[in-house]
Amino acid sequence: MNYIYDILLNFNRQLYDFFEWDINDNIVHIRKIPLYKVGTKSLLKIRDNKVKFEQDFLDKVKNRTEVFTNKDVDYLEYAFLLTDGSSVLALKCNQNRESIGKSMLLVDEDMEVLDVSKKIKEIELTFEIMSEERYIPLKTRKEQKMEKYVKDELYKSQKQNAKEKLEYLYFECFGKNEHSVDTILNQFLFQMKRGNHNMIRKLYDIFKLTSVQK
Repeated sequence: MNYIYDILLNFNRQLYDFFEWDINDNIVHIRKIPLYKVGTKSLLKIRDNKVKFEQDFLDKVKNRTEVFTNKDVDYLEYAFLLTDGSSVLALKCNQNRESIGKSMLLVDEDMEVLDVSKKIKEIELTFEIMSEERYIPLKTRKEQKMEKYVKDELYKSQKQNAKEKLEYLYFECFGKNEHSVDTILNQFLFQMKRGNHNMIRKLYDIFKLTSVQK
């Protein structure tokens, strides 16, 4: 088994570029971690989805990842690195064999892994896609959090039958009246998908302001 030593990882459900790591994140100092080389298609599917691995594979990596602690060394039950020779992804799984954490690497550590991967033979890795967890490199972490907050508030308004509130938000964003709640929500979601950051920021500010006033 191939190992990588002495690296930092930041496992999150959402995958963040290293420059988006937050001071409050639970960043772990890895003493050693298994490394496997897979095909690019497999790596991208694992990166962009919650997946479930075969137990035989997870048995091979069980307790093989060591983590530095204040007093000694601890273990991550199911953790490993995957690379296709061009990019690197760290994975952490639970006892149900599902991926529950993903991490990128710091630039110099990423380069180290890519260098080591040149000497590693590619394996076939079998897994099942559970749900989408798409990596969005063009959106910053702050933008992703803002968009999630706005979506949650929009759906909350829909559940509360806050029709007048939604009509007001629509007029504020688009300068015209709309009385269909479905049309309002569909338009907001469509604009979000297109990356309308000005609209997202405006909705975010309004929701935050009204929550403070309550």
